[in-house]
Amino acid sequence: MAAQADEGDWYISPSIVYSDDDGDRLIDDSVAGGQIQVGREMSERFSLEGLLGYHDIDGFPGQEHLEIGLNAIRKFRPDSMFSPYVIGGLGYLRADAGLPDFGGIPAAGTTSSSATATAGLGLQLNFSDSPWSLRAEYRLRHAFDSTGLTDQVASLGIQYSFGGGSDSSIMAAASEPEPVPYQDSDHDGVSDDRDRCPGTVAGARVDANGCEIAETIDLKNIYFGFDSNVIHPASKRLLDHSASILLRHPDLQLEIAGYADTLGPERYNMALSQLRAEAVRAYLEQAGVNPANLTVRGYGESNSATHAANRRVELRITKR
Repeated sequence: MAAQADEGDWYISPSIVYSDDDGDRLIDDSVAGGQIQVGREMSERFSLEGLLGYHDIDGFPGQEHLEIGLNAIRKFRPDSMFSPYVIGGLGYLRADAGLPDFGGIPAAGTTSSSATATAGLGLQLNFSDSPWSLRAEYRLRHAFDSTGLTDQVASLGIQYSFGGGSDSSIMAAASEPEPVPYQDSDHDGVSDDRDRCPGTVAGARVDANGCEIAETIDLKNIYFGFDSNVIHPASKRLLDHSASILLRHPDLQLEIAGYADTLGPERYNMALSQLRAEAVRAYLEQAGVNPANLTVRGYGESNSATHAANRRVELRITKR
């Protein structure tokens, strides 16, 4: 999965605009302005945004357009590098038509204002873990006035995501209660206030919850998007939890097993499962786990369950 704005994040997206206006406007089709969109991620696939655009377009007579809108966006494959989406909403358009000068004397112009509706398609290109992304969009804009003109508007710009999760994490940390004195009654290295398995046998290997480590660590809820080998931000918290266990037991040797669903050719899915396993190994190594203790293997479509359930990675202890 490529990085994207998390739920609750805000974003800003300035763009240059190509206007292919209704032929009845008698103005040129050209790159003649820009727009800026400010929005918020309401969920993984849905966001709301405001739009402000200005276009100064040549013609006879030329026109200046001021556009204001409120749009909704529905994303597809938001966890992939290429994330298509549909956009639609309502807005307002003011068109100022300036007539040419005659003998050095400015002529009067005309101004029209109308409510508008817009609908279109877009594509967002996400850049790994960066808050920056590239955004291309094409939409139709219809004016609800006596002319009933419909314009075509294409835009290309960048998007920057900010706020959201990071601020809430800081607030949550600030509201945490004062720590209690450290106690570890069964001497397993996990304090009593976090120990979910008190009374563990002395010398047993335990996880961060104080429970004995099983032979297989199944990374539940760590799934990948369709045709993707990029780790979702929500899954990284679970990997951080697993990394803390491995750092406390540096002699454990693991196999990182990747899987893929049955959609697509078997040879391709085998390669995809290997890439998923390698992505998890790279993340654990970055967290400080000894690379010599990690091996990776892609199992392709083997042990296939449902499509979504088989887009996963497991950690298996091979030597204690």
